[in-house]
Amino acid sequence: MARASPTATVAPALARLRRGLDLRANSLLITVFGDAFAPRGQSIWLGSLIELLGLFGISPRLVRTSAFRLGADDWFVATRIGRRSYYGLSDVGVLRVQHADQRIYDFNTAQWDGRWTLVLLDPGMRASDRLKLQRELLWESFGRLSPLVFVQPHMHARVLTEIISAAGMGEQVAVLRAQGLPGVGERPLLPIMHSVFDLAKVARAWTQFVDRFSPVLRDAAQLDPAQAFMARTLLIHEYRRVVLRDPNLPKAFLPAHWPGEHARSLCEQLYGALLGPSERYLRAMVITDSGALRATPRAMRRRSSTRKPDRAPDAG
Repeated sequence: MARASPTATVAPALARLRRGLDLRANSLLITVFGDAFAPRGQSIWLGSLIELLGLFGISPRLVRTSAFRLGADDWFVATRIGRRSYYGLSDVGVLRVQHADQRIYDFNTAQWDGRWTLVLLDPGMRASDRLKLQRELLWESFGRLSPLVFVQPHMHARVLTEIISAAGMGEQVAVLRAQGLPGVGERPLLPIMHSVFDLAKVARAWTQFVDRFSPVLRDAAQLDPAQAFMARTLLIHEYRRVVLRDPNLPKAFLPAHWPGEHARSLCEQLYGALLGPSERYLRAMVITDSGALRATPRAMRRRSSTRKPDRAPDAG
């Protein structure tokens, strides 16, 4: 039997937080799985997913439809135990979440070695394959220099190898590491990269993020566990939306007082404040294919340096 869920009263800070947000069921499910369930490796009962997303005004019918669609898109794998359906991440879904986690929960600005990663696509590649690979590259914050050339200042070779291998396109993709010649073409590179990555749009998104979540940090201690889960989910949902578009350009390519630095610090502090109570809510409410939700993994407790590395208060 499902455990009864108390109705979460929306605090004024949460009401302001939700106002104007585009909360789509597919994207919200990916956020919840990536943030709360992927580190545990468990499949979640559909009834629990309906309950969790109901806090955000998502209807049961839409949750069912979205879970099915994410299965068709190779994000989820569905299993049945008795009359219940359980959803977990597919192998491809796990890989996507792991890649995104490296940027979402590493709140420090990466150091740049002065080189750019260039991905060149075979002009003879089928359009459907090109679009599929382009989607994965854009997900990894690559910028598109042209339909066949993508660029990124930071890239782990393992991640890129996994993307190309999973797409089965190793014979149609070339990967280069490029470095500018001193004193040659340095000036035009700045506007080129600002245009390719639409840096002005990213800056506006970071500023909006800071304006939206700063009041929640002040009120975090007053939120009950259900409200803390809602705030934590919205925090990562919006942070993920911006950080996965932010190429994390070297500081030399960023304008002064870049809002991304403040946003990263704010997200780290607020996540640390919300983790404990939100985890209590999840462990009380969520049913998995193996019973209760597992205790908070150490990897999750380490996501914020504002907490002790070995134990987060009230994290279960």
